Amino acid sequence: MIDELRTERLLLRPLTIDHVDDYHRVYGDPRTWVHLPSGRHTSRGESARAIERSMLSHRAHGFGHCAVMLREPVDGLPAGAFLGSAGAAMLGFDAWNLGYRLAPEAWGHGFATEAATVALAAARDARPETPVTARVLANNTSSVRVLERLGLELAWSGASSAAPSGPDDTTHLERLVFADRPLDDATLDAVIALG
Repeated sequence: MIDELRTERLLLRPLTIDHVDDYHRVYGDPRTWVHLPSGRHTSRGESARAIERSMLSHRAHGFGHCAVMLREPVDGLPAGAFLGSAGAAMLGFDAWNLGYRLAPEAWGHGFATEAATVALAAARDARPETPVTARVLANNTSSVRVLERLGLELAWSGASSAAPSGPDDTTHLERLVFADRPLDDATLDAVIALG
């Protein structure tokens, strides 16, 4: 199990329930959900459940999402500042889902690429046989650039349904699926179906 990851500027530690207020500050901020407003956390409990899922992933699979914190001050952000989260979660089938979300004050510094790079390496170390995937909305060009910088390859683009089946369904939105290796048809179909 991975206890801590370090980069030149960042420290990544597995999320715990102690991070819930900082995590909710980021995940509840509408600015971090411009591309998918329905994904915003509307309660502290929703953020706590997401952290609990990450903690379960760490225990069961050796990795999950991590709190991303600054090691040293950067452009007015203090050392130890909680910037957001980055990591990979095991999906309901044998594939990782790489993800990251940072507070608006952390944008524009390259932190997402830095955190995602070390998270990708950690997922590969935890389960080298398991593909690492990442889903992104096609109009989220900043996130697309991060995935391209990581060297992930575009595996699919499109919408998995023509229209939403309910208020929380995002399968009709134009998405891109990236992966660190070619995916078999069943795995790719399962990732696409997630929306």
